[in-house]
Amino acid sequence: MGELLVCVDFSDASDRVITAAVRLAASTNLTLRVIHVAASESELAGYDNESFEATTPDKRAGALRDEHATLEAITDRLRTAGIDAADPAIVMGHTAKEIVRLAHDSDAELIMVGSHGHGGIHHLLVGSVTEDLLRHSSVPVIVVPVRQ
Repeated sequence: MGELLVCVDFSDASDRVITAAVRLAASTNLTLRVIHVAASESELAGYDNESFEATTPDKRAGALRDEHATLEAITDRLRTAGIDAADPAIVMGHTAKEIVRLAHDSDAELIMVGSHGHGGIHHLLVGSVTEDLLRHSSVPVIVVPVRQ
């Protein structure tokens, strides 16, 4: 039985990705593993990207614990619904590189991500995790579009 990495970022896109993964799992023998790549740049810069307030190691650790608890809650809901789900994973680092590494390390058969559908200027300035995955992954990537 293979594994499907279900990549979430806790945005509205995550719900659509999980729903699509559950539909796929219902018709296959894939085990779902919910994963999240936590950004590390706020810790390095000393500021939280969202609110521009100082980030302390304790605050960052608390945020990571909260994110992991959310992943565990999602996984528990999947299991309660009868979906075969592996333990969730949270890692820190460059999002696309870490997803590719996790897929390789777990011998995943598929990766599922959401596409936020940002415009061309955002893509030009920030880049695209999905594009990086499509370019560097040896594992097939399923992209779930998120309508805005």
